[in-house]
Amino acid sequence: SGGLRSVDSKDFIALAQPVAGPTGNGYIAAVGMKALPQRASQRWQSIVRSFGIRMTVALLFGGIICYVLAWRLTAPIRRLRTAAQRLASGDLSARVGEAGGKRGDEVADLGRDLNRMAERIEALMESQKRLVRDVSHELRSPLARFNVALGLARQHCSSAADIYFDRIERDAERLNELIGELLTLTLLESGVEQLAREPLALDALVAKVAQDADFEAGSRGKNVAVIACEPLTVEGNGELLRQALENVVRNAVRYTREGMAVEIALHRVQEQGAVYAVISVRDYGPGVPEAALTKLFLPFYRVAEARDRQSGGTGIGLAITDRAVRLHSGTVNARNATDGGLLIEIRLPVTNNLPG
Repeated sequence: SGGLRSVDSKDFIALAQPVAGPTGNGYIAAVGMKALPQRASQRWQSIVRSFGIRMTVALLFGGIICYVLAWRLTAPIRRLRTAAQRLASGDLSARVGEAGGKRGDEVADLGRDLNRMAERIEALMESQKRLVRDVSHELRSPLARFNVALGLARQHCSSAADIYFDRIERDAERLNELIGELLTLTLLESGVEQLAREPLALDALVAKVAQDADFEAGSRGKNVAVIACEPLTVEGNGELLRQALENVVRNAVRYTREGMAVEIALHRVQEQGAVYAVISVRDYGPGVPEAALTKLFLPFYRVAEARDRQSGGTGIGLAITDRAVRLHSGTVNARNATDGGLLIEIRLPVTNNLPG
């Protein structure tokens, strides 16, 4: 035990502890220390408190200064990361800007190298788009003359040659369709800002596309069925959205098994306070390898070259769908259905002030 004791008007701090001796007798061990005067004790406590406050303030200011310095030092790196993310998402106009522009360190050099790389890639992509656009336009004129010459040749040849003329005509139509798709893709990839938009009833669009596709699928022993269709309205370009959906449905008809139906559904989903219209198109075909799902919407990509050529696929239709949907602030994705076949979903935002 311990406590404060006074001896001859002087304060001592006494500590006592009972102990047992070797013979079994009990003893009390006591230690006494002179206590500080009360005024000195209060002064010491004041010094300790003052030191603690000063240390707290110093640590607080030091932390703020370190945070500001770290923020300023890492700002060029953050700008580099932002520019790299924009480039990766397809925005070739992204530049680092003034990230370390007046600096001469490695971060500034990296920023300048990234800008040069982005400029070079953008120039190459623009050159490629211009080439495709120009070639497509140039092919339109001779193809039109070719069709006129084909019609004249039919009139001056015997009916025995009709089988060959029919084959030539089919190939010409296919070439004309390919040129049209190339022009559409080039237009969409150029980033059409002034897109004509109007309120569009998606349920009516789905029904019309399904009706046309079902008529074409009937000649192949297949059919197209709308299994769900909620009345939903979006703001967009009717022709672009029609072509986007039509490409997906035709692709599904192409690969679904004979005697099976392509299923189309339109329903509403709500996520984080936003309402979306989801159009799902499901076929009963062989599906797609998992590694190829993310590449389906790339221009000219084919899962199997021989299969797509035999079925008439050009590898452009789904790319057009992807670009058209993204121009409407939507998304499109593909996945394999659990019981076989491919499922493609188009998701479009529903404008709040529109009916549906």
